[in-house]
Amino acid sequence: MLRIAATVCLLFSMTLVVCPQGRSGNWLKGKWEGKGFQIDTDETWTMRLRTQGRKFLVEYPSLNCGGEWKLISINSRRAMFRERITLGLNECVDKGNVLIERLNGRQIAYRYSYRGTTEVSASAILNRKR
Repeated sequence: MLRIAATVCLLFSMTLVVCPQGRSGNWLKGKWEGKGFQIDTDETWTMRLRTQGRKFLVEYPSLNCGGEWKLISINSRRAMFRERITLGLNECVDKGNVLIERLNGRQIAYRYSYRGTTEVSASAILNRKR
């Protein structure tokens, strides 16, 4: 009986450590920077992402625009967002789709598609900043 109780406690404590990390997106937490590539215009631009809890703020300094990402879904490897541009509406397209994929502990991949499409129109590799 004691062995069963110990096993149950061990399994329960393991789920507390593993499950929240996958669902909450702790892998995405922090500051990220990189250079993006716009496929349809063949141009590059700088990009910064800051995450805190469920808040995702994005800046495109070289395009003079930025905004926030509304989380649609997340797991231990991917996160999907709807982008909402709040600064520089004339410089960037509003309400696009963003897919972020975890590459490793220090890098994430960014893919952007215009609203209503699934074709990727921009991409970037972002590096974690300390």
